Amino acid sequence: MDINDVGLEPPLGEPEPDEASGRSGRSIAWLAGAAVGLAGFAAFWFYDRGADEPEPASEPVAAVAAPDEPEPPPAVPAPPEPPPPPPVELPALDESDPVVRNLAAALSAHPDLAAWLVGDRMIRRFVVVVDNVANGRNPAEHLPFMRPEGRFDVIGEPPDLRIDPRSHQRYDLHAGIVASLDTPGAAALYVRLEPLMDEAYAELGYPDTPFRTALERAVVHLLEAPIVEDPPILPGMVFYEHTDPRLRALTPAQQQLLGMGPENVRRVRAKMREIAAEIGVAAGR
Repeated sequence: MDINDVGLEPPLGEPEPDEASGRSGRSIAWLAGAAVGLAGFAAFWFYDRGADEPEPASEPVAAVAAPDEPEPPPAVPAPPEPPPPPPVELPALDESDPVVRNLAAALSAHPDLAAWLVGDRMIRRFVVVVDNVANGRNPAEHLPFMRPEGRFDVIGEPPDLRIDPRSHQRYDLHAGIVASLDTPGAAALYVRLEPLMDEAYAELGYPDTPFRTALERAVVHLLEAPIVEDPPILPGMVFYEHTDPRLRALTPAQQQLLGMGPENVRRVRAKMREIAAEIGVAAGR
């Protein structure tokens, strides 16, 4: 989240489509051959019997055949294939922060995106966050700069406490930044930096697994979280938890997404689907 025929039988007595088209093609070829043969015979007969000084056979035949068989246009040479693009030069993983920061900054004109492009070890941090989400863990500890302003609040009285819808507004900025990202640009940036992400993922203890598999699991995991329209009941007095067993069974990562509120969840999920499709990552249902 922070960074998912019915076949038609031919009429009886009629040939199958392929057979009919084959017969039709053979008939046309036979007629064309017969016409050329008859034209050649007639030309030979006329010039042999009616001319005082017969011309060479090749000339009258050409004169008769010319109107029906125009000279083919000169062959146009195929354009040369463009040269392959030069290989992308990637920095070392330990030196990649300036490159990542500059490229990511071009993905959106949102004025608050720069606040997310801070700190060091950006690729490693992104890989850890994705791995956390893929395994259902809340990655908030790795993203302190994304902590929302204001406090979580509830409305009502026990045992009918509910999330105050105004608490969801704390995540309007987050959803706005995510929704503002240029989808093709984000996908291209991911593909460009994927080798470095694979390297960082190997450092986490997955040397034989491509990072793309973790990204796919994380996207699917978040997209499986439901969108809750009505504020759920939270009966706890100190530690709030959902009374709905379906919501209580969600992982911490999914519950964190739910805390953004239905409208923000829709915006984030829509962008996740767009970028995942552009990259070629399966996004589930």
